[in-house]
Amino acid sequence: MPNGRERVLKAFNHQEPDRTPIDLGSKGSSMALLAYEKFKEHVGIKRPTEVLDTRLGLAVIDPDILDRFKIDTRYIYMKGSESHNSQWDHVNDTFVDEWGVTLKRPQGGFYYDYLKYPFPEPSIEALNNHKWPDPDDPSRFKGLREQAKKLYDDGYAVGTYLKGAWETTWSLRSMENIFFDIMTEKKFYHAMADKVSYILSRMVENLFKEVGDYVQWLCVTCDLGTQQNLLISPEAYAKFVKPYEARIFNAVRKHSKAKIAQHSCGAIFPIIGRLIDSGIDILNPIQTSAKGMDTAKLKREFGKDLCFWGGLDVQKLLTTGTKEDVRNEVKRVMTDLGAGGGYLFAPSHDIQAMTPPENIVAMFETAGQKTA
Repeated sequence: MPNGRERVLKAFNHQEPDRTPIDLGSKGSSMALLAYEKFKEHVGIKRPTEVLDTRLGLAVIDPDILDRFKIDTRYIYMKGSESHNSQWDHVNDTFVDEWGVTLKRPQGGFYYDYLKYPFPEPSIEALNNHKWPDPDDPSRFKGLREQAKKLYDDGYAVGTYLKGAWETTWSLRSMENIFFDIMTEKKFYHAMADKVSYILSRMVENLFKEVGDYVQWLCVTCDLGTQQNLLISPEAYAKFVKPYEARIFNAVRKHSKAKIAQHSCGAIFPIIGRLIDSGIDILNPIQTSAKGMDTAKLKREFGKDLCFWGGLDVQKLLTTGTKEDVRNEVKRVMTDLGAGGGYLFAPSHDIQAMTPPENIVAMFETAGQKTA
């Protein structure tokens, strides 16, 4: 019987494995902390919860859960610099990330929102004087080679995750300002995007020098869609986003044979051809609740050139559907996207806080039984 890595790689190479491979636990396919606590209780896990991502409020999934539900994937993550001071304010629930962005969690909220941006004005001088993250800081990569090798030797498909250039760039200015920049402050925008993409690509080079023998894919986040439409036109994407994301992709390929996945939520069907041209191999998270993201059409139009990862709706189906609704949708999505390989099953994003644990069980039990 194939191990998880063999199963995932077969699917990524557009071959049909013995069953559709299953993913859980990445920064785009984990569980909100509240949902995870309920789920742990439901399945009888007693170990304390570890936090995977503070900003997004995500849990590290217990290995017993991963084993129980036949999860084929495992993840490693580049670390933050040990020299960074997060300036935690526990009274106001704020902190500062490595890029200089201040984040705050609203009272009763699940996520940290962007509160204060390091570049309130489009100033080249401010870019030059900013304290940027050091991509060569060795503390980022400490122990990752050993961790990746262990997971690889255990037979898992090993992935990693990175916030991409587009999302990092707008987080430095705010999304509202970045759209003004690409219209009226092009010189500033390109200078900032060039600096950000250099730092990220250098981080990726250093990471893959360490783990390139053991990691099968990198997912770069680059949200380009809303529920109903694109955030940015295909033409603007080609000028302002694609070159900087491709710089990161090239850094991966320079040091490994890893596949490139792009995480992009929303109604992005009109831009998928351009994403393929940018160099991606895999598209995530396949937000089927967004306009135009029909799984059968995606497979028909792009299945020869692209692998799919995700697809099980977390917005409505998992939170409000019945167990039978969930089972039926798992079967439908796996049939549409899994035929002939090219598919890694997962929820269409992180499992949300109010998701009934029974629906999560139904999702993964059905996925584990259904062949591609």
